[in-house]
Amino acid sequence: MKRITSVIIALIVTGSLFAGGLVTNTNQSALYTRLQSRNASTSVDAVYYNPAGLTKLSDGFHFSLNNQTIGQTQKITTAYDFLNGSPKEYVGKVSAPFYPGVYAAYKTGKLALSLGFNPVGGGGGAKYDDGLPSFEMQVANLVPMLAQQLTPLDQAIFILTGTDPNFNGVTGYNSDIYFKGSSIYFGLQANVSYEISEMLSVAVGGRYVMANNKYEGYIQGVTITAPEAYGGVQSPGDYLRRVAAVPGVPAPTAAQLNGTAAYLDDATTVEADAVMKGSGITPIVSVNFAPVGDLINIGLKYEFKTKMNLTTTVNDGKDAEGMFIQDSTAIADMPAMLALGVEVRPSNRFLVSGSFNYYFDKGIDYDGQDDVDINKIDKNFIEAALGIQVGLTDNLFVSAGWLTTMTGVNENYLSDLKYSLNTNTFGGGLGIKVNDMMDINLGGSYTLYQEGSKTYSGAAGQASDIYNKNTWTAAIGLDFHF
Repeated sequence: MKRITSVIIALIVTGSLFAGGLVTNTNQSALYTRLQSRNASTSVDAVYYNPAGLTKLSDGFHFSLNNQTIGQTQKITTAYDFLNGSPKEYVGKVSAPFYPGVYAAYKTGKLALSLGFNPVGGGGGAKYDDGLPSFEMQVANLVPMLAQQLTPLDQAIFILTGTDPNFNGVTGYNSDIYFKGSSIYFGLQANVSYEISEMLSVAVGGRYVMANNKYEGYIQGVTITAPEAYGGVQSPGDYLRRVAAVPGVPAPTAAQLNGTAAYLDDATTVEADAVMKGSGITPIVSVNFAPVGDLINIGLKYEFKTKMNLTTTVNDGKDAEGMFIQDSTAIADMPAMLALGVEVRPSNRFLVSGSFNYYFDKGIDYDGQDDVDINKIDKNFIEAALGIQVGLTDNLFVSAGWLTTMTGVNENYLSDLKYSLNTNTFGGGLGIKVNDMMDINLGGSYTLYQEGSKTYSGAAGQASDIYNKNTWTAAIGLDFHF
């Protein structure tokens, strides 16, 4: 039953919930939402996507305020003989009503200074009203476990008396399981960009990443369906104590049953309320290349690995039976990333943009295991996107984009607590030039996930999971120029 508590501490919402790699978000502006490709940006959201491209801004101050409202539905269908209603579907709702991106840049001559603030990882809260398969399976395992352990006692008493007491006639279970987790990795970024020539600009910068993960959950109200002769529906501990008190049960066996009952009383009632916090630094370098004036722009960015540890704080002693340890630390590194973008702009009314991201996931210790890159991740994560924008007038633009991701994880990575699936995202929206000082961007997107599956051994037999998700996004952005 220890597994019941251990699954609670998994970081189910630490990873990327939306666009990006395993633990990195790249959906960082309303312009991104409606175009899906921004790696060669020369607008103010280049603070994040292409810092060297900020030298293409006009002289003066530039600000961008963005918010995305994001919803995700996670579905896991599990087949396991002892689950109530197998195969059973578990649904998790992830909500991020406030997902900001704030950028500021000052351009003068060949120099641009910039700041950005955005959620570079996580960003949502996940709620599982019925728990998860790995939670419930541990409760379900009580049925075959009790039946198996009580069978020898049944046989012994039958041999002695000729009557089968049917202690092993446990036929079902019930439980109340709940889990809620939230994760946010905010990034505060600063860049210095410099124009070497009309064709070439460079930038250096850094991002201070602040992680905050919260976990609340419980397992309570665990009951089993015992034979009516021994009280029927009751807690497993109470049932074992009833069996121990039956006349004819040997004293050593009764003592063992009472000891097991006390253990199950603790193991089947679990509460968790903990916070994990930490911070790290991401060095960033960027190059922008414009070989043919405004016609073609190429952005290249490299984000170095972010080394980070999270420290645990337990609230009100709710440590999930010792699985959260006060002041303990856990590795939460973010991988290095190489980003390439190309924009082709034949006229002010037409834009084609392509982006490619490569995440060095194999170089990251995600779960404290040295063999993670060998046993769980076969290839590094890649992301590719294409976007098109057309100006209906000089002040009104429509856009559409498509993004695809290819994860490199294998079956060993997949679980109900975290799973990475190949995706296709379709986005679109409007850009409105209100005047020379203000632009409005409106966008929406929908992400389809390629179904994943896994077959594995449960404690009492084979089990299988089918994983799926869908994600929607609505975004608004206001850009100001002074």
